[in-house]
Formats: sequence, structure tokens, C-alpha cells
Amino acid sequence: PAPVSVRHVIGHLVPDLVLGALAKALPGHVLAEGAAALWNIHMSVRPVAGVQGRRAEILMFNSGGMGARPAADGLSATAFPSGVMTMPIEATEQTGPVVVWRKELRPDSGGDGQYRGGLGQVIEIEPLPGHEFDFSAMFDRINHPAKGRDGGMPGAAGKAALDDGTVLQPKGWQHVPEGRRLVLHLPGGGGFGDPARRDPKARANDLAKGYVTEVAK
Repeated sequence: PAPVSVRHVIGHLVPDLVLGALAKALPGHVLAEGAAALWNIHMSVRPVAGVQGRRAEILMFNSGGMGARPAADGLSATAFPSGVMTMPIEATEQTGPVVVWRKELRPDSGGDGQYRGGLGQVIEIEPLPGHEFDFSAMFDRINHPAKGRDGGMPGAAGKAALDDGTVLQPKGWQHVPEGRRLVLHLPGGGGFGDPARRDPKARANDLAKGYVTEVAK
């Protein structure tokens, strides 16, 4: 029900609050903020008027990036601290009349630092021809991206939109009409430590693997 549909958002943001307080007492020992809340999508798919099609209720779990740690980069597309995972997209597509066109790491979404924040994801979903869907948005880190720690930079903020550029609200029921795609940019984790201290080999590896698209200045 609506009054409790985003209860998990509060629960997943509390650890960052607690860790932020601990970081003041233990500088240099507490990881940076991450995406925190899951980007769950509950889709109600139905045929458009006049079309014989399928109806389905689909729940899809998705995670942004974890904050960088005091001695390692943050984990990408990983829920922290819950560790919740999602099923393969092929299984999601079998559940109802939708196509997941993209589910990939989001370049440049992890905050820079001596250790880089984990990357978010880009997810693109379209109803099959003759179908449309409404979905319950329960997204966070759109207006307030994950903060870096001990000199690290913030992660990229999240964004929910249609493929034509229409920006969607982060909370509440949203509509995806036939022929349009829902495009989600999941937030990245914050970086840890001074970016100037990042190992040049780590930067080269980030660039080679497409985790970043340009060399940090």
C-alpha cells in the first residue's frame, strides 16, 4: 500500500547517516556514501485499448553503486548494506510483455578519489508492441547524490526519464506509453580520499574498461 511502499528507502538511507557520524570519530576508516536505496520497479503491464495482449505484474530489483572504501574502490551495481540482487533480465522478460534493451554499468557515475566510488547502471525497458505500463517509482539519490569521504568526490545523481527526454518523478506512479522506453540512470557511489592520490595504473584501468570516459584532470 502507498503509505508503506517506500519504507525500504528510509531503511537503506539510515546506514549512511550512521556511518557519517562514525566517520567524524574515525576519520580515514569509514567508507563513502553509496546509492543506498534500491531502485526497485513494480511494473503493471497491460495491452492498449483494442488490442488482445498479456497483462502482468513485474517486480524488478536494481542497485546503484556502493561508496568507495578506505582501501578499495566501491563495488558497482551492488546494494549496500542489504546485498539484495536481481534476477537475470531474460527471466524478467519471460514474466511479462516487456523488453530490457539495456542493463549496463553507467560510465563516469562513480565519484573520483584515491579510491573510486562504485558505478551505477543504465537500464532501458520498453513494453512490447501493443502494450503499455505504469510503474511505481521508488527512487532516491536524484536530488542528493552520494557524498564522497575524506576528500573524495560525490557520485553521479540518478535520473528517471523516457527515451524522448521526458523527465519522470522519483516517487509515485508513472506511465510508459506504447512505443516509448523507460530509461533509468542509477546513481553512483561517492569516492574516498584525495583524487590526486589515485594510482595512475588504476586510472588507466578505469579508462581502458570504460568506467570513465576521460582522464581526470
